[in-house]
Amino acid sequence: MNRFREREVRRLLEDFDREGQGIEPPAGLLEKLQAEIPEEVKLHASLVPANANTPPPRRHLWLVAATVAAMVGAGFLALRVREVAPSLESPSLKAAEPREDAGTPRLAGPPSGDMVPEGREAPEAPEESAQGGSGLPTPGGAPPEGEARRNASPPPAPAVQPVEVPKTLSERLRMIPPPPAPPPPLKPSLRAKGRVDAVEGGVEGGVAGGVVGGVAGGVPGGVISGVPSTVTAESPLLAAARRSKPAAQPSTGGTAEPNDQPYGDVFFKTYGVNPFVDADEDRLSTFGLDVDTGSFTVIRRYLEDGNLPPHEAVRLEEVVNFFDYGDPAPARGDFAIRLEGAPNPFGPAAEASRHKLLRIGLKAREIDAERRKPSQLTFVIDISGSMDQENRLGLVKQALGLLVGQLRGDDRVGIVVFGSEARVVLEPSGDKGEIRSAINRLETEGATNTEAGLNLAYDLARRSFRTDANNRLILCSDGVANVGNTGPESILKRIGTEARKGIELSTVGFGMGNYNDVLMEQLADKGDGRYAYVDTLEEAKRIFVEGLSGTLQTIAKDAKVQVEFDPAAVQSWRLLGYENRDVADDRFRDDTVDAGEIGAGHAVTALYEVKLRPEPAASRPLATVHLRWFSKEADKFQETAQSIRLADLSATWESASPAFRLATLAGQFAEILHGSYWAKGESLGDVARRTQALVDDLPGKLRNQAIDLATLALKALKLQPEEEPKR
Repeated sequence: MNRFREREVRRLLEDFDREGQGIEPPAGLLEKLQAEIPEEVKLHASLVPANANTPPPRRHLWLVAATVAAMVGAGFLALRVREVAPSLESPSLKAAEPREDAGTPRLAGPPSGDMVPEGREAPEAPEESAQGGSGLPTPGGAPPEGEARRNASPPPAPAVQPVEVPKTLSERLRMIPPPPAPPPPLKPSLRAKGRVDAVEGGVEGGVAGGVVGGVAGGVPGGVISGVPSTVTAESPLLAAARRSKPAAQPSTGGTAEPNDQPYGDVFFKTYGVNPFVDADEDRLSTFGLDVDTGSFTVIRRYLEDGNLPPHEAVRLEEVVNFFDYGDPAPARGDFAIRLEGAPNPFGPAAEASRHKLLRIGLKAREIDAERRKPSQLTFVIDISGSMDQENRLGLVKQALGLLVGQLRGDDRVGIVVFGSEARVVLEPSGDKGEIRSAINRLETEGATNTEAGLNLAYDLARRSFRTDANNRLILCSDGVANVGNTGPESILKRIGTEARKGIELSTVGFGMGNYNDVLMEQLADKGDGRYAYVDTLEEAKRIFVEGLSGTLQTIAKDAKVQVEFDPAAVQSWRLLGYENRDVADDRFRDDTVDAGEIGAGHAVTALYEVKLRPEPAASRPLATVHLRWFSKEADKFQETAQSIRLADLSATWESASPAFRLATLAGQFAEILHGSYWAKGESLGDVARRTQALVDDLPGKLRNQAIDLATLALKALKLQPEEEPKR
């Protein structure tokens, strides 16, 4: 307990002064602080020997931690009082009560309805901490108050008749004006950053905001979020916090973004994390298929820019389905199914023999470019002012130029653009030179009236509809609608109707800094199309050149999967991802349900984690996979099924197929970045190491994708302030 006494407070202040703050503790400060410490705390402190080898009781730790935070916050508050004393002497100053609504952190519990399988310890609830700091907004773009103090001399005292200043600390506290409303709390993903900001919130919050900011930012934020409990002369609390704080992450916008986020005005939506389900209670898992990949390239954009993506930007199925696992196409029919499994290398080591991962791989039939249907395309291009940033419109032009280069003589393209208003810039044409010329002439203008652009594009597509062709809209935008009806519901109203009539909508996102991932994904989902995000010209090539047939021609509509687990073999199961694609089990064969669309040559992977019963029979089916879809070729709904047994699983994860291992590594990468309740304590370093070891087992294209995954995992690892120990 001696380390928490006067000399530590002096050491912290001296260290803070060495950092260039130029602050000296006022005379008598420590004595006043000691007088403010409750007698109960002093009593408990005296009961713990200074050289005790055993940790003090939990209550002692809480009282000590609270006292330290209060001492630091109140100490710097006293310094602040000293600095603003001339203004306190003004007779016009009114005493203000401390804020009662100061932000305090919440402790989030496990996802609603989550089941913890027997033998698997539920991870601790994620933590949130209030963000403190002295960077308060100032009029006219003035620098934060701390910067002003470091760069300017204190203002002279006003020439007024001074009044008597209260002498006690508590009286002075009541005269400090309340601070402005604190910014929103930090994302729980930045756990170590929360600890650092909690420490500095306790210190600097005391300077700028008084005891309310100091205690609310220091005690709850510091203790709950895990302020380091060991303070030594060689590593003072504040110095340790500063050393552990990651370097400032660059923002591509060129200006400071709100709440210290890498980008402003980005919109994502979280759908939670699927829980474990007891197979005795529910043996069926049903979901609509999804071939979107936008989430993976958004994540890649964040990491390449030197930023960790927010949890809600990560959709596991879109990360897993970005990779091509080389599954064979069907010899006949629309789909081939591949089922495989192996022990889960990321599960609890104590029960590794019972925790398995299953992969369901679906591959749609392929169509040669010469044999696909003609395409009647309508490009819907956002030319609003925001598309001038980062050369977004320039990348759109290059991407669509690649697509035009792949068109056949019987394909037609029309172009609609929208800014504040929408207009047709090209009636449907098959002349590639005319199409390219219309694209190259585009320039940015106005606001973003997405609804007007889509309505006009549907009007054009309806006038030029061809029964023998793939009729499709391709929307290129950052998704930030700000003119007209901007909400998803009003914009989605027409899209579903047109999709049922045969005009499908695919969306391609561009840019970051003001980007609406939510709207772009919902538009493609409602329009029976695919959502992709283009961060590089190479990604545009992958979508519009290498995967053109799948982009343009749909093989299956309203495709759904239902997995039936055998309760005699499986104790519990969990679907990884597809949280926003859930379908009620009893509606699997309800053909009015809007499910997923699959293009020519597209592949879909779904991952399950299962916990087996003790010693299940090797011959029993663990699970039976049912696939149902509307076949465009047969013009009717079709269904097929396939089972996997315990004997079909690989004995070890290392002996499983390279495709299986890469898929599970991609899933683990997404689980960690998403902050999954079930990946708590897992290591991105482990993902990178396993992926690097896998590279030599993969063929050329898949090898390059594995290298990319390992590289991104290492980038994310370096950006994480602190990696939690593996359970």
